[in-house]
Amino acid sequence: MMSADGSGLIACAEALQRLLIGKPNVSAHVGLDLSKLTASIVSLEAGFDRGYLKRSRKAHLPLLAQIEAVRNKTNKGFASGGNQLRQLEKKIVRLEEELARAQEQRDRVLMQNIKLWERVRELEKATIGKSSGNVRVLHYPD
Repeated sequence: MMSADGSGLIACAEALQRLLIGKPNVSAHVGLDLSKLTASIVSLEAGFDRGYLKRSRKAHLPLLAQIEAVRNKTNKGFASGGNQLRQLEKKIVRLEEELARAQEQRDRVLMQNIKLWERVRELEKATIGKSSGNVRVLHYPD
């Protein structure tokens, strides 16, 4: 263990940097969610006990402020990300509703076209036997 002088603070600052870049020495800190970053995690990563970094030590305050800033920035990013996620979810719901309306409209138009097709075929069959020069039989592929 290092002493409570500047070398311990340097070790903690280096530990914080390792955590920020995702290359910690402590296996339990691999993949750490930075929104959960605490002074005790940084202390453990530096090789100290959980209570090494303290607010009562003036020399530790800048590092503690950095840790808090990282945590707050990460939490803020998650909050805005959560808001963005909710907006995207609402957009998906709107698009799904629009798709359902478009499919219903398509189905109605298809049904109308089928009915018209059937009516045209009926009329053609009815006029084949009649000798009207005004009616021409159209041949459609089946």
